[in-house]
Amino acid sequence: MRYTIRRISIRSALKIGLLLGWLLALLPALAIAWLAMIALQGASGLLSQVQTYEISVLGQSIATLDFLELLGLADLAGRIDGLAALGWGLFATLTAGLTVLGGAMVAITAVLFSLGYNLLAALAGGLIVELEPRSSGERSG
Repeated sequence: MRYTIRRISIRSALKIGLLLGWLLALLPALAIAWLAMIALQGASGLLSQVQTYEISVLGQSIATLDFLELLGLADLAGRIDGLAALGWGLFATLTAGLTVLGGAMVAITAVLFSLGYNLLAALAGGLIVELEPRSSGERSG
């Protein structure tokens, strides 16, 4: 039996693209979120070790040096500390966001492919698939 695939459903391509994209993006999203969490905790620990120095002469404080302020990194250090304090909440949020982004990208690709196929199939007649019935004794595999 010969069949022609004349059109691919955009809705079906979108649904499969979202599910497949989510599945494909899950492991990389977990790895990236884990690395981001470790990097933020490391940067937070590093920046928290920077101390302010007090310059004193004869017991009188004449100046205070805050290297984070001098370098304009005080605000950044505060933001990094805040993000690092989120811990597993940050990990879960990053994982979810990256997974949704991956699913959306695969879904968009699937929809664009389907639209392109539908356009070409309308012009060229579509893909012809030859099928033959399987005997009941055969195993699928």
